[in-house]
Amino acid sequence: MIKSTFERLKRSALFKDSFWALLGSAMGKGLSLLAGIAVARFLGKEVYGEYGTIRTTLMYIAIVSTFGFGYTATKFVAEYISTKSSKLQSLVRNTLTITLLFSTFLALLQTVFADIISQIIDAPHLKGYLQSFSILIVLNALSTTQIAVLSGFKRFKETARINIYSGVTTFVASVVMTYQWGLGGALGALALSFAFQITLNQRVIKTVLSKYSGNRTVSPAERNSMLKFSIPIALQDSSFTIVHTLSLLILIRLSNYGEVGLSSAAGMWLSVVIFVPAMLKNVMFSYLSSAENHIRLVHKLLIINFISSVTPVSIVLCCSGFISSFYGTSFIGLPKVLNVCVVSAIFISLSEVYCYEFIAQGKPWIVFFSRLMRDALILIMAYILLLKIHTDQAFWVSVISLVTHGIFLIIIFLIYTFYWGRNISVQEK
Repeated sequence: MIKSTFERLKRSALFKDSFWALLGSAMGKGLSLLAGIAVARFLGKEVYGEYGTIRTTLMYIAIVSTFGFGYTATKFVAEYISTKSSKLQSLVRNTLTITLLFSTFLALLQTVFADIISQIIDAPHLKGYLQSFSILIVLNALSTTQIAVLSGFKRFKETARINIYSGVTTFVASVVMTYQWGLGGALGALALSFAFQITLNQRVIKTVLSKYSGNRTVSPAERNSMLKFSIPIALQDSSFTIVHTLSLLILIRLSNYGEVGLSSAAGMWLSVVIFVPAMLKNVMFSYLSSAENHIRLVHKLLIINFISSVTPVSIVLCCSGFISSFYGTSFIGLPKVLNVCVVSAIFISLSEVYCYEFIAQGKPWIVFFSRLMRDALILIMAYILLLKIHTDQAFWVSVISLVTHGIFLIIIFLIYTFYWGRNISVQEK
């Protein structure tokens, strides 16, 4: 039975693509994690909190700057391969151009208003860093759209190699540059790793496109269709950015950068335990965009996400004290923040499957409004609670996030059940 199962898995395109996505992500994320620990030890809790604030601010803006093409590119490339392959070069060119223009515009805004932003986050001395490293917005946005394009082509093996190379670059550059130049060196290493990844991504995209003949141009109507699909996704990203930026500001204003440092360290481990579902996002969305039996595929993806999140969460819960010791003596209180933070990964992983399905079905507005309510609830609850609690603020913020993500999973499941039940009833009639 084991041999038969293994042979069946080897023939499964979903399994093979998932394997390569996981392999590249595991090695790349592992090296990035080691780099993050090294940066934390070199900088200390307070300065690491500043580093986390700058990085988070820039990355949140970068999420918006893709204008939703992190999903749109995958969906439209996957569709055009079978129906309009002669327009693929024009399609890819359009997605990258829109991403570049919009992200550059937001990076310029970041540079112009860096002084105001530094005042808002209560760190005027960080103005220069916010201006100098606004380029991270453009680099992260381009990388995200490139990966989405490659996912549409199902080039997960090449993406895995790039993730590994990028992880090595991130680790080496972070250790050397942070040791030599502190906070500026850590941010510079981040920019260097993104630039390296973009270069490799573009080489693979160019090679893939050369295999498709024809150079027909995407029509204005098709371009408008892409933009129309992207708008609710871009609004989702904007909502996420605004709410989480405000949550960060609340934590800064109502606590201190030490608590921000604890939250940043725990957040980094949350991204680690959720890396399997996160890195399988492109695989899942690519297959959902072209699937015939959606219900069966959704169930399969739920099982994959549950197993792939519960396993690392269990490991971190057992080793949280040991993990926290690597950060140094200044990170007192990290274990309990870490434990609560990583458990929320299970709810996030499961709810994202339903979100991918709604987007693949052309229902991104459902996801937008659902996520908007979730994010707003996190923000309101965090603000009310931190006004009354003056110790362990990072811990209580993580508790709020855990509870809210659990509620969101229940709501999105009920919406999905209602939607599919009604859809099946209509088909039967």
